[in-house]
Amino acid sequence: MTEPKVIKVKPDIRAITRLVPPSGNLVQGQSELPIDPQLAREAAEIIAASQNHYGGSEGDSNLRVAVAEKIRRYNGIEVDPDARPFEVMVTNGGTGALIGIAQSYLRGKSALVFEPYYPYHRRILEEFGGKTESFELDGNLQFEKDALLARCKELRDRTEYPLKAIIVCSPANPSGKVMSQTELEAIADVAQELDLMVISDEVYEHYVVGEVPHTPIASLPGMHERTITVNSFSKSWNISGWRLGYAFGKGELIAPINAAANVIYVCPVTPLQAALAKVLMADGDYYTKLRDKFDAKRKAFSEGLVDLGFDIYNSGSAFYIWARIPEQFNDAIAFNEILMRDAGVGMTPGSAFADNDLWDAHVRICIARENSILEGAMEKMRSILK
Repeated sequence: MTEPKVIKVKPDIRAITRLVPPSGNLVQGQSELPIDPQLAREAAEIIAASQNHYGGSEGDSNLRVAVAEKIRRYNGIEVDPDARPFEVMVTNGGTGALIGIAQSYLRGKSALVFEPYYPYHRRILEEFGGKTESFELDGNLQFEKDALLARCKELRDRTEYPLKAIIVCSPANPSGKVMSQTELEAIADVAQELDLMVISDEVYEHYVVGEVPHTPIASLPGMHERTITVNSFSKSWNISGWRLGYAFGKGELIAPINAAANVIYVCPVTPLQAALAKVLMADGDYYTKLRDKFDAKRKAFSEGLVDLGFDIYNSGSAFYIWARIPEQFNDAIAFNEILMRDAGVGMTPGSAFADNDLWDAHVRICIARENSILEGAMEKMRSILK
């Protein structure tokens, strides 16, 4: 008799967030730091001036110009904000871009994600008639090119939900892993050999602090023609509630996403786009200061975690910390329940981001919090773990 398949119940990140007081919330992946004062002033003035009406589904023209300049400066990719069809569009958060991609390209198709993966990469596709398949990274978050090629070829050649795209998330949510150019070149080779699209989620590009630089996969030879890059202002500008992001690529790739966005969203929020356009590229040191601020948070909090027995993964980025819980514990869900009950501190168990058991003793810790919150959470954990 065949044993029934056990379906693994994943931790619900938002449900865990609601169980933890703000003073101990290291769970949800959003920045809770204050808004830039100039951005707040610009938004207030624009709203007060009654610039609150419909805009184009592709986004505010001034913001698209600023985004094109940002892409040129930080990614080394030329995007023409005046091109038709549009090569860059403002979206309703990075999520809005992903929904547009799912609606346009992935109904009845599948996309491959690297495990541990960002859960919304899976949820969005499955809500819009697609399917996500995972490719497991090893215990050091590495992979072999030949194994990736074999897996992708198997999925591409099947009848139901044939593989259409590879989703690259670098730096990664949840692990923070920054993919090396060698790894990205391996993915690019597979995509070109099998004629696959690449969806590159680069939301955390400005948090890279290690020796491996951020390399946009669209900048590699032969990849501009098959890559849609997704990004967001939610994290780097502390405005997750504004729901503003962007997507860019060849006009022929972006046009169907814009058509879907026009139906689903009508347009991104107009006054907030206009405000962001005024400040996005005004301070040439903005992203350097952001990186350095988070690097300091990473170093300080990691030092405390190591003292408590955590084993920290050296991800090369600084928005999340990915760690093995102290060795006397093997189940991050049970460990997190102890933290919430006895210390009022919560983090996200690694099983929220994986289908296998490899990461069950790991946690994702979001450090996008005020230093006082991080210091207080560390003291609370120390009180029960030392």
